[in-house]
Amino acid sequence: MEKRFYAILRTVCFLLMLAMVTIIFTQVVARYAFSNSLSWSEEAGRYIFVWMTFLGAAMAVRNRQHVSLDLILKSLPIFPQKILLSISYLSMMIFTSVLIYGGFKFVARGSRQASSALEIPMNYVYVVLPLAGILIFAYLIKNFYEDVLVRR
Repeated sequence: MEKRFYAILRTVCFLLMLAMVTIIFTQVVARYAFSNSLSWSEEAGRYIFVWMTFLGAAMAVRNRQHVSLDLILKSLPIFPQKILLSISYLSMMIFTSVLIYGGFKFVARGSRQASSALEIPMNYVYVVLPLAGILIFAYLIKNFYEDVLVRR
């Protein structure tokens, strides 16, 4: 089930990237070929980029692809490794909890405001914060289980 969900997440990120490239390319063509700039394209591209960034961060956590300095970690015996990994995962979970909490606050505030060019409610933009936070938190729990509790 988790692999299926990850495939959906990867597809969503691909579609977001495709949409952003299409919108920005259309903007460039409209500006230089027709001397007519699209008023909404920059805002749409920015919001799509924000969504891609946060969902991509969740994918990177799932695959353990974030930058890390593990030279010292790998040189230690297994028990100190597990302690350091536990501290690392705990600190990331605390940060992610702050992201989720703050994200829900942004979503609540965003329902009272609209974006300037697209005129969509800002909570549609901000909802990615708690969504990605929940995904990251779930992947951190999965990785913690695999790296600390199961690993020998």
